[in-house]
Amino acid sequence: MDSGGASANSMKFKPVAKLILRGFDLAYALVSRVQLKGKENIPMQGAVLVVTNHLSYADPPLIYITIRRPDMVVLAADTYKKNPFYKWLVDSVGGVWINRGSGDRAALKVTIEVLKQGKIIGMAPEGTRSKHTHALQVGKTGAAFIASKAGVPILPVGISGTEKAWEEIKHLRRPTLTITYGTPFTLPPVERDAKETLEQYTHEIMCRIAALTPEEYHGVYKGEERIKEIREMGK
Repeated sequence: MDSGGASANSMKFKPVAKLILRGFDLAYALVSRVQLKGKENIPMQGAVLVVTNHLSYADPPLIYITIRRPDMVVLAADTYKKNPFYKWLVDSVGGVWINRGSGDRAALKVTIEVLKQGKIIGMAPEGTRSKHTHALQVGKTGAAFIASKAGVPILPVGISGTEKAWEEIKHLRRPTLTITYGTPFTLPPVERDAKETLEQYTHEIMCRIAALTPEEYHGVYKGEERIKEIREMGK
């Protein structure tokens, strides 16, 4: 696959981004125990769409420091520009601001453009954090549409423990944060019956994410036979 630019070996983090990366490394090491699984599954060059469950604000930095690709692009809602530190942080790592007022179309367009440049970008198919149950909600079809349209591999990620992190830290306990990278997979192009096909693809994506997390996080996908099949494939 054409990486759309420099190889992983020739890419380097910007000085500020490198400093931020080290800061995150230190912060997570001091206040938590990070368990990284499936690191060998992370493609180190070429376009990749990362899909993950989303439990807390700790998730994006955790993915950023464990993937460690200089060309990783962060999407951020422009409402966060009001926070000077967050604005500086996103700009420093080469993030892309999205106008949430224009709906999901803006995010879809930007994400496809980033992937066509051969870069790596992440998103949560649920569209938001699982604030109350911390378990998977019904996935939206955006991720499936992007992957199919751009023709890029999908890297599924399962996160657990971050929803309890702040409460544990407040009680002077180091939480265990687990991030698991699954096997990358691709989706065929959508040709006809687009709505039904995208829903099927979305179901596959969500089951791939669920298969990387404990059952308590499966939410609306709990008991799906496909999750068991995916886990069997990974053995």
